[in-house]
Amino acid sequence: MNRISLLKRAGWMLLVIAIQFIYFPTSQATSGGIAPKLAIDVIPVHTTWVVPYYLCYPFWMSSVIWILLKLNDRDFRAFLAAALFTVGIGNLTFILFPTYVELPVIPGEDIFARMLRYIQIAGGTHAALPSAHNFLTMLFCATLIHLYPRYRWVWVGIIVTVALATLFTGQHYILDVVAGLLLGFVGFWFGQWWVNRRSGVQA
Repeated sequence: MNRISLLKRAGWMLLVIAIQFIYFPTSQATSGGIAPKLAIDVIPVHTTWVVPYYLCYPFWMSSVIWILLKLNDRDFRAFLAAALFTVGIGNLTFILFPTYVELPVIPGEDIFARMLRYIQIAGGTHAALPSAHNFLTMLFCATLIHLYPRYRWVWVGIIVTVALATLFTGQHYILDVVAGLLLGFVGFWFGQWWVNRRSGVQA
């Protein structure tokens, strides 16, 4: 296989980011659809969970930089295939099968309440299932588990924390979270399958 220059890596990653940014107009402008709420969706809101919810953003950004600069070509190709699959399926689902969350009213004027209300305004109500917070986190963490299995409990801890944060902030329902985690996991394994197939390696 040909070597992938940093410029080409950056271009491919910008494509992935551009596809994922479809989330914003679909969340803000979409109407109708269903709220995938189950009878067991009675999880109370705890505004302090907005902190790990916000911390996803620097985690994702640092992961993107690490992927651009540190991954070898084989692992970069695997991640790229996984990312295109994951964000492509996720955002296509947002468009074709609209879902929304009935956002809770957040009382109080403390910093956590304000942060959570800002997320509600910026994130909108739609594009709920699958949860982008969860499929992106799963995709990055599954890659880290694959490459650094010695620290797998750190990566698993991040996955669990983010899943709980999306629930305890009232940003998602349980089905949203499960669907997001499954999509990120399947996307990771699609990337591994694709790069092995392309290089002639038997899975």
